[in-house]
Amino acid sequence: MPALIDGIFWGVLLIAVGVLFIVQRLLPFRIPVIRLVIAVLFVYVGIRVLVRGPIWDGSYHERYVAGWDRDYNLIFTNGDVDLSNVTLGSASVRTQVTVVFGTGMVRINPASPVRIEMSAAFGSAEAPNGRSVSFGDTVYTSASYRDGAPALVVHATAIFGKLAVVAR
Repeated sequence: MPALIDGIFWGVLLIAVGVLFIVQRLLPFRIPVIRLVIAVLFVYVGIRVLVRGPIWDGSYHERYVAGWDRDYNLIFTNGDVDLSNVTLGSASVRTQVTVVFGTGMVRINPASPVRIEMSAAFGSAEAPNGRSVSFGDTVYTSASYRDGAPALVVHATAIFGKLAVVAR
């Protein structure tokens, strides 16, 4: 519901500003449009903070569900990427998860064939078997992974952040 209210607010504000610019040419007096817009924005932010709390508390959390051949980027944020329900066909599914200045968790199904190519630079990437890398590359494969067979292939990168792979 708050997203709908935010959308309505911004739509009404933009329409009102447009109408003010058009009407300002027809009126014999000046309307301070910029000052009016800034005042309305301050009122909006004040009401939003009172109703919903701070607009940004520094701990934004993304939650993704698997998509085919999709890249997931967690930049200046925290988040989860759930790849545990990816179904494999006759070809491998490839995806990339990148964490930059944040924290990320990748969930995989331990029964599925999975290959995770982890790399880190000034950060850490941790595999379900306890193997981790802080600067460089490493590879994790699940027990059911076989070379040449269809598998979930994840390229996981952590740059100035932390990325943990969890088998669930």
